[in-house]
Amino acid sequence: MKKNTFKKIIWANLILAILVVIKIVFYPYSLAPAELAKAMILYEELQPLADTFVIIMIFLVLIAYIVSLFLLYRFNDYGRQLYLVVNFIALFTFFSQGYVVFDSLEYVLDAIGSAFIGFIIAIIYFSNLSKEFKKKK
Repeated sequence: MKKNTFKKIIWANLILAILVVIKIVFYPYSLAPAELAKAMILYEELQPLADTFVIIMIFLVLIAYIVSLFLLYRFNDYGRQLYLVVNFIALFTFFSQGYVVFDSLEYVLDAIGSAFIGFIIAIIYFSNLSKEFKKKK
């Protein structure tokens, strides 16, 4: 794989993450059936607000994710380690949430995002580009 192609994959992953955040924040149930959207809104109203720790962790993971993508873009070895750690923390953070319902667009975006994450991890550890990551001091 060429460096230029890998950098394009990093950009595509960042753009996809931004689209997912916009979709979740501004259009949470846009493609869900009306009855399901109404039921989920009622369910969310009954749930307690997220505690401060969870909100801070989500923002820290988001910031660390962006930093790790930047470091991967620059072929920094710390970016590889940070990217792997951030994705594992994000995975366990999702398990701590209650019930989550995706509409069809969110499901597709999540599947593409998961494929990007797996693809990037495979490239940074198992391809010929893995030798390009050097510890920068």
